[in-house]
Amino acid sequence: MRLGVRQIRLTGGEPMLRKSLVSVVERIADLDPRPTIAMTTNGIGLDRLAAPLRAAGLDRVNVSLDTIDPQEFVALTRRDRLGDVEAGLKAAQDAGLTPVKVNAVAMRGINDEDVADLLAWCLDRGYELRFIEQMPLDAGHEWQRGTMVTAGEIRSELEKTYRLTPLDGRGSAPAERYLIDDGPHTVGIIASVSAPFCAACDRVRLTADGQLRNCLFANSESDLRGPLRDGADDADLEAIIRGEMWRKARGHGIGRPDFHQPDRPMSAIGG
Repeated sequence: MRLGVRQIRLTGGEPMLRKSLVSVVERIADLDPRPTIAMTTNGIGLDRLAAPLRAAGLDRVNVSLDTIDPQEFVALTRRDRLGDVEAGLKAAQDAGLTPVKVNAVAMRGINDEDVADLLAWCLDRGYELRFIEQMPLDAGHEWQRGTMVTAGEIRSELEKTYRLTPLDGRGSAPAERYLIDDGPHTVGIIASVSAPFCAACDRVRLTADGQLRNCLFANSESDLRGPLRDGADDADLEAIIRGEMWRKARGHGIGRPDFHQPDRPMSAIGG
């Protein structure tokens, strides 16, 4: 906590695949002072683990869900598991992992015209929806800015159905939030590419193999696993972490001629 870490988010890959997930949450919750604990998941398996995770100390959950159309879901995920994700969302809500948030990426020609339908679905169930611009973190390195659905386009599509009013007080949070039809519900849009919020970013990522990254788009990282296994104490680890953070660039650089997509895809970094 000397480094100011007050929130820990478990991401992936997919954190629900870890057999000791409940134990991991318990150990984080035992820290003094206790951090806020959140998790990002695809929602499969959450129906059986939501209550145990809540009891262990999990505070909030974000579920990635790009479409509520069964056929589109199968095409995107290659699995017919939409019903399992719906069950997981409901279980999270029942367990008190609120507000339950849904993360969605709008993709041109796939689900970009269905964003208002997804918002209506979330509003009906009491979930908070966050749209995220598609970022150059795909495994195939095939991302192209010209085909990305921008935050402005998402907002324009939503405003065909809803009246959106920008909210102040964003702070270091990545989502620009909008009041829907005078409230009380809100929707968020994360414009990571078209309107980056790097100046306010206060996040750092620890990968599953013990590498510390100061940015999603960093092309270098610092090893914590090796020194930890070699007997490094807290002061040694703190020095490595501080050094990594001092190397944090002014911005992610997407769009600059010298921008190079990280070799690691999102699934290997942790979003």
